[in-house]
Amino acid sequence: MHKWKTLVFVILALTGVQAAAENKGSYQNSMMMITLAPTLLLSGTTGLSELAVKQFQPAKADALTFVGSNGEIRGAQFEQAVRYYHSAYGQPYMTDEQLALAIATTL
Repeated sequence: MHKWKTLVFVILALTGVQAAAENKGSYQNSMMMITLAPTLLLSGTTGLSELAVKQFQPAKADALTFVGSNGEIRGAQFEQAVRYYHSAYGQPYMTDEQLALAIATTL
C-alpha cells in the first residue's frame, strides 16, 4: 500500500515542478491539471481494486471447496480471506457462504 502512496506523491511532485518550470500561462497549466487529475484518480482507484482482488484470489479453490462441502471444509486461504474481509470492510458482513460464492463466481 505504501508503494502506491509514494508513487502518487512522486507523480504529483513532478507535475507540480513541471507546471512551475513551464511558465506558459494559467490556461495551459489548468488544462494540464484537468487532464492529469482524472488520470491519477482512475489509476489510484484501479490500484486499490487490484489490491483487494489479490487478497481474495488465492482463496478461490478453498471457497469452491467450502461451497461444495456445505460449509464443512474451511481451507486456510479461505479463512484468511474471511479475516481480511472482516478487517477491511464494515458491517453488515456477508455470511461465510455468501462470501465464498462471491469469491468463487467473480475471480
